[in-house]
Amino acid sequence: MVVATGVDERADKTVLDAVQDAVQDPEREALRRVADGDVEAFALLVERHQERLLRVCRRMLGDAEEARDATQEVFVKAFRKAGSYRPRGQVYTWLYRIAVNHCLNRLRRRKVVRFLQLSAPGGDEMEGEAPPLDPATDAPDPLTELESRRRWQDARRALAALPPNQRAVLVLVRFEGLAYKEVAEVLGISLGAVESRLFRAMRNLEAALAAETTDGEAGEKP
Repeated sequence: MVVATGVDERADKTVLDAVQDAVQDPEREALRRVADGDVEAFALLVERHQERLLRVCRRMLGDAEEARDATQEVFVKAFRKAGSYRPRGQVYTWLYRIAVNHCLNRLRRRKVVRFLQLSAPGGDEMEGEAPPLDPATDAPDPLTELESRRRWQDARRALAALPPNQRAVLVLVRFEGLAYKEVAEVLGISLGAVESRLFRAMRNLEAALAAETTDGEAGEKP
């Protein structure tokens, strides 16, 4: 007569959990390999997610060059934290969380640097203007293209003017297409907070764009 031991049962449960995790999100196995130092698995993870993380960083930071640097730093953090990953959702939402938090930290540091620059003699001259993020355009004529780029610049400025916590929700919901539940998981907030921040972000964005339009029309009058 053979009696199953507690060790055997725990081993079976561990195997079952691993299989269930792989079915729910195949990338969890890749992340486990990354945690074990598998460089090829890490390269595959970067290839799969670098475009979406670069897009998020660019919209959060408003600067293409800084976004590229931030994306590289996010993947370095992901590589170092792979061993501490605990399945509570999809791997890509975990990567989003690292990216958004990293961008928020950069924005906080940027405020400190700007304050120090403005406090220094000649500080106004030290502060540079971020390069514009011009979208590709298929405008049929120069005037239409110019108007399209002007509207895009207005939207970019309005987005950059939002408080960082509102900007993060807006970017993840409206630009990245994440569900409210996923955004709540990424940011570590409640569903109600997601809805509230998104509502305030949309209201502030619409007000800023309306002000930009009014100012533009006033400047065109003779």
